Amino acid sequence: LAMIRPALTAEAPKFQVDPLWPKTLPNSWIFGQIGGVFVDAQDHVWVNQRPGTLDAREKRASTAPNVRCCKPAPPVVELDQDGNVVQAWGGPGQGYQWPANEHGIFVDHNNFVWVAGNGMTDGMVLKFTRAGKFVLQIGRSAAMTSSADTTQLGRPADMVVDPVTNELFVADGYFNHRVIVFDAATGAFKRMWGAYGKPPTDDKLTYDPKAAPAQQFNNPVHGIRITKDGMVVVADRGNNRIQVFRKDGT
Repeated sequence: LAMIRPALTAEAPKFQVDPLWPKTLPNSWIFGQIGGVFVDAQDHVWVNQRPGTLDAREKRASTAPNVRCCKPAPPVVELDQDGNVVQAWGGPGQGYQWPANEHGIFVDHNNFVWVAGNGMTDGMVLKFTRAGKFVLQIGRSAAMTSSADTTQLGRPADMVVDPVTNELFVADGYFNHRVIVFDAATGAFKRMWGAYGKPPTDDKLTYDPKAAPAQQFNNPVHGIRITKDGMVVVADRGNNRIQVFRKDGT
């Protein structure tokens, strides 16, 4: 990580590296690929990273005790505003299936942390306390099914919890072609939709800027957020567009 800021001069703005950055991770840790970043209500930065993407050379300290660097950091890392590690956790554990390839992270209004994955068998979203205690799994790790399946996700990319209704909205995803909504407390299925609010399909699409707009989401359905006025904004990345919905999918 590197933070830059403009130098205060009378000339054209120049940029210099902030003396506080880059920041070294503790415990000889190193990040793999970053699958998700989120800033919570405390302005803490949450990172969902991929230890499995580090090669043998990058994590050589695991087998060479005299080498100071490097060891894979846990998948979920919380950082304060100065870049200090507050806590770190994640990975396989009792009672849940950890994703094969971490993707997305969200901290909701009740301080629950949600993570997902886009590995080839990642059909779930996981809910933890802020301290990393497992709370809930929606879906499962298994072969992919279809956008009609309400019991399993399809390599979900991102998620957001509505503080008004306590519903979980999932951008689902790298295999499926839909937004799917669950009760954030119980995991019960509520509703789902595809592009333009239509029932989702698994039609294979190829983006063509000269063609009429595709009537379904394309893979991946990559990002999702809820605006302050209650609109659901979806990144339909495969179709080079965003679409905006009411919470009921209209």
